[in-house]
Amino acid sequence: MIDNNKIQVKNSKLRTTLKMSFLDGIFASVMFGCVQDYFTPFLLLIKGTVMDVGMLSAVPNITASVLQIFSNIFVQIFKSRKTVFCIFVFLQALTLLLCSAIFFILYSIETDTSNLFLSFIKHYEIQIFISMVTLYTVFGSIGNPAWASLMSDLIPAHKRGKYFGFRNSILGVLLVVVSLLVGITLRFCPSDYLINTFVIIFLIASTSRFISWYYLTKMHEPPFTIERAPIVPHHILQSIKKNDFLLFIAFISLMNFAVYLSAPFFAVLMLQHLKFSYFEYSLVTVSAPFVMYVAMHWWGTIADKIGNARVLIITSPLIAIVPVLWVLGSDIIYLLFIQIFSGIVWSGFTISSFNYMFDASASSKRVRYISYFNLINGIMISAGAMAGGYLIEILPAVNGSSIYTILLVSGILRLCITVIFAQRLKEMRLVKI
Repeated sequence: MIDNNKIQVKNSKLRTTLKMSFLDGIFASVMFGCVQDYFTPFLLLIKGTVMDVGMLSAVPNITASVLQIFSNIFVQIFKSRKTVFCIFVFLQALTLLLCSAIFFILYSIETDTSNLFLSFIKHYEIQIFISMVTLYTVFGSIGNPAWASLMSDLIPAHKRGKYFGFRNSILGVLLVVVSLLVGITLRFCPSDYLINTFVIIFLIASTSRFISWYYLTKMHEPPFTIERAPIVPHHILQSIKKNDFLLFIAFISLMNFAVYLSAPFFAVLMLQHLKFSYFEYSLVTVSAPFVMYVAMHWWGTIADKIGNARVLIITSPLIAIVPVLWVLGSDIIYLLFIQIFSGIVWSGFTISSFNYMFDASASSKRVRYISYFNLINGIMISAGAMAGGYLIEILPAVNGSSIYTILLVSGILRLCITVIFAQRLKEMRLVKI
């Protein structure tokens, strides 16, 4: 006999958990909107170079990717996914608070120039900032597999595309609005107060993440089992036991290598080569994610019907076109249209690759599999960013900038990877075609 009281309690906990998760997402989106697209502009403001920009992308990603494999171990130690992601979200918020405090002291307080400690911080402010961003990225990344594993257990497989598409659409639009407001603020901020304004923005981001952490602590964690394993088994490839999943890892990680050859340098292109204002920069930057998040609900529903693999096959060659289009013109209206196109195709690619991981892994192994995926993917992202920073220094210029050259290289490489891998992807669940 079915116990209706137990069902009602279970449904009540599920609704409460999804509500808390959504509230967490709101404040997490505020944080991301404040900082995600503005780390590079701040680095340029404190006199960072193009190579520093490459390091800003590479070092946090490679560090986070390597350390993220400990996520499964932390879950084993604490016997709770919720505990793990709550701890590291709190540390992420604390890191942003520390970052704002350091640069407030450096630029907003009259300090004794003879103080050796302050002189040391001032001399190495670029390296310190990259370190702060690295910690921010690491803490966010370590908790991510545990959060993703918990959420995937709550949502049935045939509804994940629709649910995460809807959730990402709402929260993504909020992220974009916040990012645009930050850009407007920086645009009309007097130049003498720019760094102070960035400090306030980092402080707002930190406060938002602390509120996000509070709502995460209110989530209910369903019972689960986790497979115990060494941090990196010597038979890592055999342990996954799915060649299709390994092919997926290779495809996504190589694609992201090609993407990050150019991705970190769009800010440099717009702010230094095209001389965009902060508002123009933010307008172009947020237009793609705005469209991406709006379209994500639609793509998620399509992926539920035709399969995540098929959506990846459709969108990946279109992604290869995007950097090439940037080389053909620099008018802001033209770039906005490119970003709209980019947002549409990246929307399908992002939601389908996210859900493909869930389809291809069992619940008991999901934290570990997501950690392995993020490890390899993060290494390739970092390698791409470092290679891009190096190649920009040696490649001949196109349209007056070697950044355009790296955009062409990125587009060609994306297309080659798509041709080799995309058609080999297989659907990991039954779908209606």
